Amino acid sequence: MENYTLGLALFDYLPVIAAGFGLYLICKYCAGLAGYEGIWIILIPIIALTGGVLKASWKLIWALEQVNYSWMSDQLFFFLASAYVLMAVLVVRSLRAAAQNRSLASRWWLLPLQIIVVMLAGAFYLKTTADGRAWSVLLLAMLSLANLVFLLTLVGHSWKKANWLAVAAFVSNLVLSYTLVGLARMDQTAQLQWIEEFLNLANNSLLAIGAWSLIRGARQT
Repeated sequence: MENYTLGLALFDYLPVIAAGFGLYLICKYCAGLAGYEGIWIILIPIIALTGGVLKASWKLIWALEQVNYSWMSDQLFFFLASAYVLMAVLVVRSLRAAAQNRSLASRWWLLPLQIIVVMLAGAFYLKTTADGRAWSVLLLAMLSLANLVFLLTLVGHSWKKANWLAVAAFVSNLVLSYTLVGLARMDQTAQLQWIEEFLNLANNSLLAIGAWSLIRGARQT
C-alpha cells in the first residue's frame, strides 16, 4: 500500500466510471431487445459502481492520510460478484428471449437473487469462521464465472450479428481481464500499478465500445 500515490488513487476512479457506463449500456441493449425496462437496468451498474467507488476511496484515504480502512477494500468482492451474477443472468435470458421473439419475464431477477443470497451467506460464514481469505476466493470464483458467461454470450451474439467491432471489444476485454489477474499477483511497484490502472481503464472502456457498437448496429437495422 505504500506505493499508492495521490495521482494513482485519483486515476483509479476513471476505470470505475468506465465500467459503470459500459455495464449500463450492455444492460440497456440486452434488456431492450427483450422489451424489458425495469429498474435493474440501473441497479446493476449502481451496485458495481458502489463497490468500485469504495475501493478507489480506500486508496485515496490511504494516499492522503495513510489510514487503512480495509473493509472498504474487501467490500469490492461482495458488490462486484453480486452485480456480475445479475448481469450474467440478465444478458443470457434477455438474448434468449429476444431470439424467441418474446419478452423477458418480469421476475427474471429471482434466480440470480437467490444465487447471490447463498453466495454472500457462504462468504460471510467463511469470513467469520475460517482463517485466511477463503471468503474472497469464493466471491472471486463467482465473479470470474459470471464475467465469463456474460462475455462469451455477448461474443456469440455479436458474431451472429456480424458486428466485428463488438466481437473484438468483448474478446479483448476477456483477455485483458485475465491479464490483469496475472499482473495483480506480481510485486506491486508504483510503475506496475500505473500500468495496471491504464490497462484497467482500457479494459472497462472496451465494454462500453462493444455495447455502443451493438446499439448502433441495432439502430441501423
